[in-house]
Amino acid sequence: MMALRATKKTIIIASAVTVLLVGGGAAAAMVISGQQAQPRADASPEASPEPVVTESPAVVPVTNVARASVDGWTLADRRVVGTVLPEVGDAAQGAVSLRVDAPADDADIVAATAPVALAPDTEYTLTASVRVLAGEKTETGVRLTAGGQTFTLPELDAEWETIEFPFTSTADQPAASTLDVVLSGAVRGFGIDDVSITAAGTDNLVPNGSFEAVQTPAGIVNDSLVMTDESAVLAVSLAEGPVQWSATSTAGGEPITGEFGSAGPLSALPLTGVTQGHYTVAVNDSSGRKIQTDVAVIDTDGFSVSQDGRFGVGAHVEKEAFIGTGSLAAAIGFAEVRNDISWERNEKVAGQYVWDENYVREFERMHANDVKLLGLVVYGNRLYGARKAPGNEAAIQAYGAYAKAVADRFDLVGLEVLNEFNHRENDTACGPAPACYVPIAQAVRDHVSTAYPDLPIVTGSTALYDSEWFTGFWQAGGMAVTDAASYHPYESWINRDADLIAGTVQQSYADMQEFAGETRPVWVTEMGFPTHYDGVSVLEQGQMMVRNQALAFANGVEKYFWYDLVNDAADPAAGESNFGLYENSPRPDVVALAPKPGAFAQALMITQLRDKAFASDESDDTTTVEVFGTEGDETRIAWAKQGEVQHTFASDVPVTVTDMSGQTQSIVPEGGEVTLTLGASPIFISSEAE
Repeated sequence: MMALRATKKTIIIASAVTVLLVGGGAAAAMVISGQQAQPRADASPEASPEPVVTESPAVVPVTNVARASVDGWTLADRRVVGTVLPEVGDAAQGAVSLRVDAPADDADIVAATAPVALAPDTEYTLTASVRVLAGEKTETGVRLTAGGQTFTLPELDAEWETIEFPFTSTADQPAASTLDVVLSGAVRGFGIDDVSITAAGTDNLVPNGSFEAVQTPAGIVNDSLVMTDESAVLAVSLAEGPVQWSATSTAGGEPITGEFGSAGPLSALPLTGVTQGHYTVAVNDSSGRKIQTDVAVIDTDGFSVSQDGRFGVGAHVEKEAFIGTGSLAAAIGFAEVRNDISWERNEKVAGQYVWDENYVREFERMHANDVKLLGLVVYGNRLYGARKAPGNEAAIQAYGAYAKAVADRFDLVGLEVLNEFNHRENDTACGPAPACYVPIAQAVRDHVSTAYPDLPIVTGSTALYDSEWFTGFWQAGGMAVTDAASYHPYESWINRDADLIAGTVQQSYADMQEFAGETRPVWVTEMGFPTHYDGVSVLEQGQMMVRNQALAFANGVEKYFWYDLVNDAADPAAGESNFGLYENSPRPDVVALAPKPGAFAQALMITQLRDKAFASDESDDTTTVEVFGTEGDETRIAWAKQGEVQHTFASDVPVTVTDMSGQTQSIVPEGGEVTLTLGASPIFISSEAE
């Protein structure tokens, strides 16, 4: 491992100057008034206080990444690294740098590599500008390698720092070598730019070391259109010259407008003045190209929304619209995805599992984005008789063996046994009775639990909450095969009443206790409100989502999987196709899927709760108020049950009120109270630190 050539920084404290050597080396020397400090002959019995050197946190710039390739470099497949893409907004040199974001804790992964030709036994200097998008110094989780030699990076923050590594190539150095960016584990927001390897009097051996040469389609090329206030930048490839843009809030109001100058193959269009919310953005460049898309901006710490393990989402990675499910889900803050893993797709010869490429590609991309999989093991397999469910002992055991193979292959948060067994047309002799389901779940437990004792077996998965079916299931011994009970409480959707879920969850726990004598955690593994012509509006979808999820968690639901991540089709009138949080396909001259207002609402809720657990219920006859968090760090989700209601909250400190459009207001209490008007649209109320 080669040594780092130290970069000196000088910090002035009153009349003293302290020289800090970054990356080790000689001890720091303190110089006072230009003289070397000398020890006193008669030291005072009271030691003089040591000067405390503190640095202000680095300012994290507003940047974002583009879906583009980089000339001269090979970037890791997104099945291996979540993000390794060109970054715009604040390069060390030029307009483009390279960003690596790899939340999965995988080691020894090459994120980016470029060819270099090194001569034997020659002195070189590797130079690079590097940073991490963080206010404080942090480990990068990155090392560089060149010509078989390894160079470890120091702790970094959001300020670009130029580092130099002198090294000598070996006597038997091959002419063809590479410069590699290697990950040692989880990496968040690492940037690299202005990379060079030079010997005395030679040119840079690293091709495109400034990352300026990229290949990208024309238009808005953001990898994601869900952004935070630290990533509210459009990556654009437009005609050179002036560009006009506007952003209009979906909640209404006057548009925000601006202009910037496009130059080069990739530019950063900063959304100056665009605060938290969901917007329609229009861009017009000097060639007359007109582009329009929707975006979401979330006010949170960091360049991405932090994931919350309580929140999951349904997907159908077998469909083209769901390519990139892992990054689409993670951008909103989902930590888990529920997806079919079709038995017939993967076992076409008895006892042989050949995994469908759609599953392999997308589940690996999910892992790379630190998104876990709730594997839904469906349905029957005609190799063993019935197509819709296993219907005999041989088929049931083969189903259990297949579930074990799924657990062997993929990164799971749980295995769910069949889907809506109580509701689907059944082609087995036994039928949909709960007594027919118990042996199937038992086979999964028998095959899986010895090897994976901590992997939850999720049972039920019923259409609606079918109390009669669950009663029979518990009476038939279902508790013994269940780690978590699941159902799809679409009663709330059918009745257009998001609040019905509270009674549904209460009934499910009561049935468990009455007919099994104990309970298991409840996972709502499918629930949503579609935005087709007979559904709800795009704004109501988000409002109903927040109310439904808040009440689910308040009544004991452990995990909640929204249905669905992406619209299943482009037809806005198709009911089953419009449950999604993203549109079905990218708009013209835009590479990423546009988020619907529901995506913003979900990201807003995840950000507002920030992993806070449910604490208490403060509801009354006219309002619903659910409290999350501990005393002093609480967030309330509140709305009126009917019409508009004045509600008074006790508070000795100012509170921040955030509505569903994302607008915030700070309110100072009077006499220890804050009075707010509540309506059908929920609001978030958070205590401000004193």
